[in-house]
Amino acid sequence: MILGDFAARIFIDDQELPEYDVVVSSTPTENRITCWIASVEGKKFGVRTKFLAPRTSGSATTIFVDGIGCRTYIAHPDYVGTFDRTSLTNAYVKRDFMFSKIELTDDDSLLDDRTSNDIGQIVLEVVHGKYTLNEQVVGSQNVIDRTLRVQEGKVHERSKKACSHRVAFGEEVSHHEPASTFTVIRDNSPKTIFVFKYTRLDVLQAMGVAPHTPISAETETETEDRDDENEVMDMSNESSPSDDVKPLARIRELEMELQRLREQVEDRKPSRVKLEHGGSRRKQAATEVIDLTED
Repeated sequence: MILGDFAARIFIDDQELPEYDVVVSSTPTENRITCWIASVEGKKFGVRTKFLAPRTSGSATTIFVDGIGCRTYIAHPDYVGTFDRTSLTNAYVKRDFMFSKIELTDDDSLLDDRTSNDIGQIVLEVVHGKYTLNEQVVGSQNVIDRTLRVQEGKVHERSKKACSHRVAFGEEVSHHEPASTFTVIRDNSPKTIFVFKYTRLDVLQAMGVAPHTPISAETETETEDRDDENEVMDMSNESSPSDDVKPLARIRELEMELQRLREQVEDRKPSRVKLEHGGSRRKQAATEVIDLTED
């Protein structure tokens, strides 16, 4: 997706994912672009930010995965280039982003758990302002800051924010990432926000958001041949009443998933207003920043 002087994409195995149902909106406080992408369980992914042209002010970019803020990155007004973020990091360790199957529960104590509100979306926020030296002295960090613990619990099955996947984080790996000596003092210009909502491809197809994969003539012929073979076999073998249990269960699962996502889309309409007026419950991103300015 492209918005103003910026572009953002989600990639898996260095391949940028197709984007569906792209919607652009603007208010006095933000310019927002939203789309759907197909997540793949067990696959690591990254967020690609592209600075397309020089700007008149500095830029501070922050990525939120399921509401969890990653480190903020500072770009000089003249910076033009691409920056990939593939992990949650601090100054000492990193944990890779990965799509994972969401775990549901019927524990009613989690029904009003607000930490699940942002599950199912990846957000890139860009704020603009004066590019200046960071006067804060970065000293030694406590031992507790050398870890990256995040909440990755279950979600109530009746939660309207529930979806098929969520973001999980890999094992901690040693990683040295020094803080930036620069910062951005935000001005009154609108934020630039990219929102990637994600779920399985088959669910997106059931919603009518993603097109169904076309079947080639060769594949259709092979399918017909297999069907003919199956008909011959069916004549000589009496089918069991339980043969269709798994397909029916799968259909019920997809119908429930589609209903949850429809409710999610309806409920997200008023939530935009909350975001515009500072009502987001996202966790704060790390205060350390990295300078993207070229030497």
